[in-house]
Amino acid sequence: MTVLLIGGACQGKTALARTLFGPEPPLMNGLHLLVRKALEEGRDPQALLPSLRDHVVLCDEVGCGVVPLDPADRTWREAVGRLCCALAQEADTVIRVTCGLPQVLKGQIPCFKGGVSHDR
Repeated sequence: MTVLLIGGACQGKTALARTLFGPEPPLMNGLHLLVRKALEEGRDPQALLPSLRDHVVLCDEVGCGVVPLDPADRTWREAVGRLCCALAQEADTVIRVTCGLPQVLKGQIPCFKGGVSHDR
């Protein structure tokens, strides 16, 4: 199962992932940072997509707010957005997290650890 958790920095994505999937989920934390590293190394960030499948992927939202002046930062921001779009297309579940609260954008919120379901 591929799950994408998106939201601002420090909004509770990691805590939610641990609540939903236990303390050691197959977690890929910091997709936005992996994209930056790929760009710095001259690699296409879209090539990361196969390695993200069957993981819980956490990504900080970097597309909101003021558009960066630096062209490299704009390129990074766009690459993060495009990769998140591609991953969301394939993902079973996409959840936006704000203030620790999940908002399901696609699929269903998985059963919480302990078997309590919070489907919406």
